Amino acid sequence: MNPTHQKTKDRIVFLDYMRIFAFISVLVGHKLYDKLEFISQNQSLHITLRYFAEALLPLCYGGAAGVIVFFLTSGYIITHVLQNETTSEFMVKRIFRIYPLYIFAVIVETLLARIVDGVALPGIGTLIPRLLLMGDFFGTPLALTGVEWTLRVEVCFYFYMALLRHFAILEKPKTAVAAFFTTAMVMFLAPPFPVTTEFSHGYLSTYGVFLLVGACFYLYEMNKDIRNLCVFASLSMLVLFFFMISKNHPAWMNSNYGIFALVIFGVGWVLRDRMQYGPIIGIASNLTYAIYLFHKWMWDYIQIVVAKIGIVAVPQSLQIFTILVIMCYLLHISVEKYGLELGKKTLKLVRSRKTPVEKALADSTN
Repeated sequence: MNPTHQKTKDRIVFLDYMRIFAFISVLVGHKLYDKLEFISQNQSLHITLRYFAEALLPLCYGGAAGVIVFFLTSGYIITHVLQNETTSEFMVKRIFRIYPLYIFAVIVETLLARIVDGVALPGIGTLIPRLLLMGDFFGTPLALTGVEWTLRVEVCFYFYMALLRHFAILEKPKTAVAAFFTTAMVMFLAPPFPVTTEFSHGYLSTYGVFLLVGACFYLYEMNKDIRNLCVFASLSMLVLFFFMISKNHPAWMNSNYGIFALVIFGVGWVLRDRMQYGPIIGIASNLTYAIYLFHKWMWDYIQIVVAKIGIVAVPQSLQIFTILVIMCYLLHISVEKYGLELGKKTLKLVRSRKTPVEKALADSTN
């Protein structure tokens, strides 16, 4: 079946828009929320500007809506790519998509914390699990000022979907949706994971359902016969999220960011055929991963430099943001790009070791 999305070189364009919204929501929520709140309450500004800023507040609060849109996007695209990739191909691509830039970010954060702030270097027992995104199994502190936790959810989802692909469950849409719903119920009934005293308490149990909902969006689109099942499963998992957030993070239970995120993704999905691709959209989408990894902790270091330079004609936040974008672009075309290239070379090596029958099957799906 051929997807009906607006595409450019097999790119699903509406997902670019979703990624851009996600990183804007997270960036504003983490670093610019106080300014947005000030605009919404500033009586010297025109009421339209104040209303607009006020409308944006729940979409940016804590970056939570952006994180959920990110998970929905990931659930959709991972289900899509697994239609044509073997389990080994999928895992190789995902590992080299996630880890090279992440490892680089963690190393730079660790060194800057030591050089600038005088923080002691972590021991090997902390650093290695952190670099491997396995910190929860060893009780290590989160890296990158906390944003690491979403990547751990992603990696868990990759392994989960790889298993479904390996056992041919994704080839049976009804069975796949049933597996998604069963998994959500297990996460709901089981003790929360991970168990911490911080904001990351139970994050996999709480937010993992949105990856499954994103997968349901894709299966709904591709299979007319299971649409009612996809809707039922998605709505049921959304209800489970409401209960989980109330139990694991009661401070967030009075916010509707889950619904807002689902509506934004749903609107983007409905309008997917009308969304056009362009250079700005492409560049912004390509920078989302680097900006996500670096924005929260690198912002303060850039602020130190900007303050020393002392340019007063341009708002300090704009200076910091501009430097951050330039830095992330350079990292995208260097570390991230070379990581992806290394992944392609590794993938060729994996394919070269296949039997003739496996090669023929792989070629038939590409």
